Parts: sequence; structure tokens; C-alpha cells
Amino acid sequence: MKLEKKYLLIASFVLVLGIAIILFTNSLNVAAVGEAVSCCEKAVNGAFCQNSPPAECDSNFRIAPTSCESTSYCKQGTCFDSQEGTCLEGTPQLVCQDNGGVWDERDADELPQCQLGCCYIGDGAAFVTQTRCKKLASDFGLETNFRTDIKSEAQCIASAFPKEKGACVFEQEFQRTCKLLTRAECFDLEATSPAANVEFHEGFLCSAETLATNCGPTEKTTCSETGEVYFTDSCGNLANIYDAAKIDDKEYWSEIEEKSESCNPDANNANSPTCGNCNYLLGSLCKEFERGNPQTTVKPQFGDFICADLSCEYKGKTVEHGETFCADSPGSEDNLPGSEYFRGVCYNSEITIEPCAGFRQEVCVEDDIDGFSVAACRVNRWQDCVAQDKKADCENKDKRDCVWNENVESLLSDENGKLLIVNEEGKLVPADGKEDRESGASCLPKYAPGLEFWKSGRAEEACAIAEGNCIVKYKRNLFLTAFQWDCVENCECLEDEWGDLRNRMCVALGDCGSGKNYVGREGFNKIEDAITITKLGENKSEG
Repeated sequence: MKLEKKYLLIASFVLVLGIAIILFTNSLNVAAVGEAVSCCEKAVNGAFCQNSPPAECDSNFRIAPTSCESTSYCKQGTCFDSQEGTCLEGTPQLVCQDNGGVWDERDADELPQCQLGCCYIGDGAAFVTQTRCKKLASDFGLETNFRTDIKSEAQCIASAFPKEKGACVFEQEFQRTCKLLTRAECFDLEATSPAANVEFHEGFLCSAETLATNCGPTEKTTCSETGEVYFTDSCGNLANIYDAAKIDDKEYWSEIEEKSESCNPDANNANSPTCGNCNYLLGSLCKEFERGNPQTTVKPQFGDFICADLSCEYKGKTVEHGETFCADSPGSEDNLPGSEYFRGVCYNSEITIEPCAGFRQEVCVEDDIDGFSVAACRVNRWQDCVAQDKKADCENKDKRDCVWNENVESLLSDENGKLLIVNEEGKLVPADGKEDRESGASCLPKYAPGLEFWKSGRAEEACAIAEGNCIVKYKRNLFLTAFQWDCVENCECLEDEWGDLRNRMCVALGDCGSGKNYVGREGFNKIEDAITITKLGENKSEG
């Protein structure tokens, strides 16, 4: 498996030198039968401590008429390489020194510099000496991480990859059985239970035939901790994600497959009878099949569990799990008195309606992101709309929620009380008395706020902004016997449209003017009651 490969790659650095020296020093040249054999400290072929005929020994080195095992100069001990950090037992002193090592007649486990520990290199581990660990860390450009408290190679490897999952095979009650565990859990099992002959097989399922356990494939399924539907083996272990097409696939029952490698990895697989690769973020979750449950409308082909559909139904429309939306609210579209904004949330097939702040101080805004609805309650920024006298300022969405209305009577006047109108450059300027009153413009709230109209103060002040006078001037027609008065200025104020327009401006400011509330009930104020006509002196003017 991947773990063992990583370990062997590191361990190979330890073994290469040792193998070369052992093969070199232990090679024997068997003399012909009956020919005298001596121990050559060095043979003419360059080999050290070799049993050979005297003629094949290098005369510059010691020669003894006996086997090398009986000589002192070819006595074997431990050779420590201080550069590589390796300790090689069974090495003659001369061979060790000739290769630049430090020789000691004691065994390796008696030498402090040869004590082994666990060396962590990147995502791998090796059971080596501390000097060897430093050398490996230097070769890979990593920091040294060496632990002396780990006393075995198996424990070292397990500590490096504690969360790797696989088949933990062991013998219990005269049976070879298995549990799907992490590496750390498997080695803990060996230490804390009567299980014998514990083996860990990373990446394998307990149902793999090659492991020869008593665990095999079944048609049963269950829910995993992460919310997918999984096959289970005859020992109750998880296998792979439920895929009806692979129920008889031996390979599928042998090795662990990732979620991304399983059936339909990019879909939610809600109510799929053949695939249990549920995706909570896409709107499905493993649940037991239940007839009549709108979440589980299809029976799975095998087992009793399925990817339940987490979407919702809201007024005949399907809302996906996790989507938020602006819920319907009577009167909110026209910001009628008493209306409020609401935000809806679909979560685990249930709709929750959340109110935004009262009096329409918050409004619900909704957006679509790649077909996924997202809504939120945010502050209604209406307070300074009527103070804006430029269209760009009025419609600055970063600062306020307002709408620029042209061809209406302005709600603004200059310091002399003159009505402001829009000039050719689009700016509000004082009128000279000849322009049409509807040449003005006003910046009004996009979302009319609610007002506590039963309290005096702020509500009355807000509504008073839209109050105004319209002085209509008449001229007497001397040619008519009845002395008729003809309208000559601001005659449009005599029409119903002027009152309607003024009322619409009142309504836009908040719960003002004349109209219906959110349940369709008429208010107490009428347009005709809001308009009063007063004759000024003998001029017979109306206003």
C-alpha cells in the first residue's frame, strides 16, 4: 500500500551501504578439496578477511593458517558510519575502518549512537538512528523530527499515519475476522484486546477475498457519519458507497473508493434507487426509506436507505435545500401601511419564515447566483431621500434607497420659498413663476417606511413634507354679462390629477395620505378631505 511504499523509500537509504559491505566481506572463495586454507586479512583480489589458499593472500597484510572466524584481526563487531548514521553488525574491524567507520566489538543495541527511534520525514516515517534521521532531514531540506519513545518499527509507521483507514485483520475465538479501522485504532486493538496476529491493510475493505476473513458482501446498507448510503459487509463494517450496479463487483468489495470515485459524484442523487452518493450541500442526506414521506418517495433497489430529498415546497414552487428567498407579504409590494418584509429559508425540507425589522425599517432583497436563490433582510435607507436635489445623488445605491421622479411638483424650495423646477441641464433651480408646476422633480424613498402614526412628532413631520399650496389666479371677463372669472394661472390644480399626484407623493414618504392598508381596509383620510379651497379677499382666488 501507499504507506509501506513511502517507508521503504526512506529505509532504502539505510540498507544500501550495509548490503554492499556484507556481500563484499562475506564472499567466500572455497578452496579446492585438500588444499590448505588460510585467513587472509586482505586477498590479492582486494577482499578483506577471506578464507583462501596462502598464494591468494596479499603478503602486505596478516595471514593466519586458520579460518577467519578464529582470528582476532577479523573479529566481527558493529561498524558505525557517523556520516550516514548507520550501524552495521557483523563487520570486521579492518573493513569498518577502511570504509571510514568507527568499529566496536559490542552489538548495536549496546551502543548509544545505534539506538533506534522514529524519524518523521515529510509524510513518511523510518525507524532509524538519530544521526541517520538528521542526514535524511538534511537531504530533503526538512526539520529534524525524531522520537525516542517509540520502540518498534510498526509503532513508528502507525504513528506517522494514524488516520489512514483500512482492514484491521486479527484472530479471535479461532476465527480470522476483521474491522474497518484507522491504523492507530488497529494497533490499539492489538494492545487492549485479546485479538491475536493483528494485521493492518491500508486501503482495503474487510470483505476483500485476498484477506481471507469471515467478512463478505451483503445487500444491506446503512447511513455513514458523513450522510451517504453505504453497503455493509457480513461483519457489519462499512464497505463502499451504495451503487446497485456494483453489488457483485469483487473489486468494488475489495478496496476503499473515495466519494469522488463513486456513482454520480456531482449530483445530489435525491431519491435515486441505485446510487447512495448523497450530497448535503446539493440537497440530499441519507435517511431510512419510509412510505408516505415526501423526502423518500422512491424505494431503493437494495437495502433500506436512500438519499432523501431536502428541498421544500412553498406556494407551489420548489425551493432547494439551503436557498433563501423573499417571502410573500400582503401589501409589501406597494409598501402599504401595516405591511412588513419577510425572508424565507428552506432547511432540511422545512420552510422557516423570518420577519425583517418592523415598520419596514428593513426590506428583503433577493438575488440569483447560478440558479440558487439568496435573500437577506437589510436596512431601508430612506431617511435623507427628500433632501437630495440631484438625480445622481438620489440614485446613489451605495448610500440610500431612493427614486428620482421627474415631471412632478418638487418637494424642495429655495430660501425664499420659491418652487424648484428642473432646468435644461437637469438641475433644480428656482421657478420664475411662468413654468408649469409639473416641471419639477422629487427624490422619494424606494421603499416607503412605516410610521408610528398614532404618536405625535416624527410621523406628522414626515407626512408634512408633501403638504403644499397651489394659488390659482383668476381674471374677470368683462365681456360676459355674468361677470365670469377665467382661470389664468396654476389652473391644473383645479383638476383631480393634481390631488392624486400629491397623494402619491404623500404615500411614498410613508404611512401618509389617503389609501388602503395591507389588509385592504380604507384609511380615515380622503383625498377630497385633504384639499381645501379658500377665496382670498375680493380677488375671488382659489388655493
